[in-house]
Amino acid sequence: MKDYLKSEENPKLISNQDIAKLSKLNDDLTEQNFILFKTLILDSIVCVDEPAEVGKYSVKTYRLTNSSMPSIEVCIENLSKYTKHAYMCIDPLSSSGNVHFRPYTFRTKIYMDAKLIEIYDLSDESVSKKLESGISKNLLKKSGIEQKIILSTIFNHWLKELISANYKLS
Repeated sequence: MKDYLKSEENPKLISNQDIAKLSKLNDDLTEQNFILFKTLILDSIVCVDEPAEVGKYSVKTYRLTNSSMPSIEVCIENLSKYTKHAYMCIDPLSSSGNVHFRPYTFRTKIYMDAKLIEIYDLSDESVSKKLESGISKNLLKKSGIEQKIILSTIFNHWLKELISANYKLS
């Protein structure tokens, strides 16, 4: 009776089977996104770090370019040997003159050992909307599985478009 009342009060409860399907879809997207991000960016980064420096905190900014399109700014924050934060956005300082603001910024967490990339924010907020620590407030929010899938799907399509448009790390 208690379960029946729960489902009557909230008819949008997701069944365990649906949760399993959504989890599988989310897992597949985080794996695909890692492969695309690695192909587009990580494989192109020349590792000049000394072995002793690998795993130490650092922040580096890169630029993806295409001669006929606005460049993409990529910032990678190395938290440890296995974990990185990264953000990607259209560079507002592009020489094309067509971009005057950053329409959206993807913020991600990269798990190098698990070969996964999780999108935790697609924001049009300015950088000043962060906490004092510099961490996006959205990282601290727990997203539902549907929101994670939507963000991962948008990121997946964008990465594929950047690869097909022949963007290269410069």
